[in-house]
Amino acid sequence: MKVRFNKTTWRAASGIVASFILVVSFQNCGKAGFDSDLDSTLDAGMSDAALTAKYGTTTASKVTSIPFAYDAGFDTITYNSCAETHLRNNKAFTSLQAGAFTTGGIKIKDEFFAYADQNFKPIYPATSLSLNQYKELLQDSPANAGSVPTVGIRVKNSLTDVYTTNSQVTLWSDIIPMVGTLTDALVMDSFLTANQNDEVQKGLTANYFPFSPEQRVMDSGISFNSSEALAEEFRGIFMSSGILALTYMPANAEEVYKVRSPSSSYPVKTAYGKGYSLTFTPYPAQGGAATNPNHVLAQLIETDLASPGVGAKSWNCNRKYAVIRSQDAASLCPALTYAQMKDPTVRSELSIMRRHLRSDQWDVNPLRGCVVPKNGISCYKEENLQAKGFAEVEYDLTKECFRPNGSYGGATPTSKCMHFVTVCTRD
Repeated sequence: MKVRFNKTTWRAASGIVASFILVVSFQNCGKAGFDSDLDSTLDAGMSDAALTAKYGTTTASKVTSIPFAYDAGFDTITYNSCAETHLRNNKAFTSLQAGAFTTGGIKIKDEFFAYADQNFKPIYPATSLSLNQYKELLQDSPANAGSVPTVGIRVKNSLTDVYTTNSQVTLWSDIIPMVGTLTDALVMDSFLTANQNDEVQKGLTANYFPFSPEQRVMDSGISFNSSEALAEEFRGIFMSSGILALTYMPANAEEVYKVRSPSSSYPVKTAYGKGYSLTFTPYPAQGGAATNPNHVLAQLIETDLASPGVGAKSWNCNRKYAVIRSQDAASLCPALTYAQMKDPTVRSELSIMRRHLRSDQWDVNPLRGCVVPKNGISCYKEENLQAKGFAEVEYDLTKECFRPNGSYGGATPTSKCMHFVTVCTRD
């Protein structure tokens, strides 16, 4: 199956990937509260006339010029290479998951506070702007009102080009909202607060939103695991023209493919948000069979989409866990003992793996570097192994393994290729 992306029915697809067809299923790990009419919650801030009536001509002009205020980012991205038809709608086998659990999340940029403090006066007798003043400025600012962080697969050099299987880009299928509207007062309470002395706490990063009417966590998943061939083509797209993009939805929900950007030119090469470039390789990169598939996420580079050539950061992708069949677990991936669980290093590693591998869905052994799916569901579609002549999974990576449309040095292998779960973290 080939890969294609479309942006809208009225805009031609970019020639970079015009020959591809990509079928991608998206899943979100939070509450599906955005299913209601987004136009009712997304607005472009107050109109010029309303701003003038509220603030006066001079101050209204300053409100209009408030810079984009939000800085969001992930700290954990997990890739699961398991890909079979029976896994398509199983959330335990989501292909790509991205979330904020420790250092990641959403905060207000220092530039916003600096601009607000310089251009607006506090309410007498206060000597500094109040928490409510900051919130009101965000809600009234055209650059910030109605901002919703979203995840999508976009073309690196044309960020309004979105990979999709539909005739037009749609929410929840191609563009996935997270958290909620950032100018909602209940959401702002997580990253814009004051202490007991009514002093605004600047620079806070929030990854948990207990009062959000939409989602309490910043976490999302994308699945492209309906077949080995599709998963491999998808990995190829990431290593050529595709990028995982965390951007912000525009005020007009009917144009969800658009991004908030410092530039209005087309193609849109910059945007507010983060870009994550993914590189996949076989495992192990050295010493494995030459025909092994590129099943592991080997490198992840994070960039600021507003300044893509500045400050790129490489993540730690050293956690590469082999997926073991349940019937092989006793010898290859046994459950942790109580004594092993008491080891602080083991507990620390396990807590990272558990961000996306739930305990009711996976057994995880950090000491062996392996995981075992629960609930009788296999990564390897075991019910068809014998019928297709496959005796077992090939755990010896120095040997060739069977892959769709693969070419081999000798006879076609009769063992299926081993799969991996890779967890990348932002240190």
